[in-house]
Amino acid sequence: MSDLVSWVKKEVGRLSIHKPVKRLQLLPTSTAIPLVQEVTLAADLRCAQCQKRVADLISKMDNMESVLVHVVQKKVTLTCKSATN
Repeated sequence: MSDLVSWVKKEVGRLSIHKPVKRLQLLPTSTAIPLVQEVTLAADLRCAQCQKRVADLISKMDNMESVLVHVVQKKVTLTCKSATN
């Protein structure tokens, strides 16, 4: 699990986003590494242009399955293939 956290931090750090992500929350998982993992990032994205920009940048990351921007909940949910695949 810590490999996924460090991978996400590295990938997000590569992106040219003006405001850094304030915190990283991992959803509870079992001890077995699933084929697909979900990571939720705190993100206050009020304007549609910022939402699209972040979704476009994150979707370019390797092994990404989907990107969901939740405006009201102020979060971005990333679903990605496990780095061990």
